[in-house]
Amino acid sequence: MARINLLPWRQEERERRNKEFMAIVIATTLLALLAAFATWSYFSNQLDEQLDANALIEQENSRLDAALTEIDTLEQRREDIIARMQVIQDLQGRRPVPVRLWDDIANAIPPALYLTSLKREGDLITLIGFADNPNVVSSLIRSLDNSEWMGNSAVRNIQQNITAYEAAPTLSTTVTTGEQPRPVYPEDSYVQFEITTQVQLDTDKTVTDAAGALPAPTPESGEGS
Repeated sequence: MARINLLPWRQEERERRNKEFMAIVIATTLLALLAAFATWSYFSNQLDEQLDANALIEQENSRLDAALTEIDTLEQRREDIIARMQVIQDLQGRRPVPVRLWDDIANAIPPALYLTSLKREGDLITLIGFADNPNVVSSLIRSLDNSEWMGNSAVRNIQQNITAYEAAPTLSTTVTTGEQPRPVYPEDSYVQFEITTQVQLDTDKTVTDAAGALPAPTPESGEGS
């Protein structure tokens, strides 16, 4: 005999499916929340590590900045020391220069010539005096240029027929006063000149001369010049 189920099975089936659906939804939600939490934890951990790395980099940058500042200070001190050493070396090298210059100038002065003024301004030396003729002045210039310590000598001014002494008194004056007329000196026909020469400094040479002893003056630069 056939059996007929008169119970509300459709309602039960619907409820069962609803429960399964709710279980699936809950499970999916839990899995989504778990995945979101895992993702947030991962990126949060990465962010913390990056922040720690940034802090470490900033700390290292600060230390490098301090080291660079110290290096700059040391470089400045080094440059200052080098500059002072250069000044001392230049002074040490220039110390024998005046002796050399005056010795060479004394040896360069030819006969029939004398100086009335000698002036040095920096590396420029100006000589003023009287000479027998322009050729003697040219000889002085050549001698100065042949020196190891001077060069670029040139005539700045030269004048002919310069009377080195006062003119002789007139006849009426000598008769009245009874004085003898002044004799004519060779210097009355001398030419007046003004020449300049440049000091030539060789660092290696001046340092070598400063380390060694200066040579004794020559007879020409001694007494009787």
